[in-house]
Amino acid sequence: MAKLDDFLSKKKETAPILDLSKAVVSTKEDFKKLLEKVPDYKIKSEKVRPDDVKIKDKNFKFKTGKKDLKAMKEPYLFMDPVPNEMRNLKIIDLTTVPIDWHMLTTLRPKNKLDEEYFSKIIELGKLEIKTAIRDKRMFAMETQIRRSKNKAGVLEQRVVSCTECGEEFCTGKVCVQIGYDSFARVPELPTVSQKPVEF
Repeated sequence: MAKLDDFLSKKKETAPILDLSKAVVSTKEDFKKLLEKVPDYKIKSEKVRPDDVKIKDKNFKFKTGKKDLKAMKEPYLFMDPVPNEMRNLKIIDLTTVPIDWHMLTTLRPKNKLDEEYFSKIIELGKLEIKTAIRDKRMFAMETQIRRSKNKAGVLEQRVVSCTECGEEFCTGKVCVQIGYDSFARVPELPTVSQKPVEF
């Protein structure tokens, strides 16, 4: 009985905390010696009680608030790349016409560099329109959806996958240009130089 009382009356001794704030390390060996003194602290994982889990707030709504909608509608103001003299012109009006922009307006940028830059912007706009027209034409010619009737007479729709990459809605032209096959390193074999044989 006395042993049990002694065991119960023993208080847990608090582990001394190692204070290394005043330690000075000059070599790697000193650092290793100090590192050996540092104990491994085992931290228990925190247990979350079911009461602490909050699934839904009372005033929570999936609908966006008015303030958030207003912030979303405001566009981010990027710097306008168009020269100051040409800002009151509509670039769309200049790009839709197949005439050089110099003939359509009397306004000109002040320096030559801005004029060349504005010409490039107009050229990009024209190329964008051409690409949109070409894509529309290509989509009309090559539809990716095949329609067929099955034995029961029901019309079925099937999306054709690309023969090159296997992706749906791919015509096989873009993936051939952009696809990158050499994604893994190819080991270099040592080349043996052969001397030409002289007769």
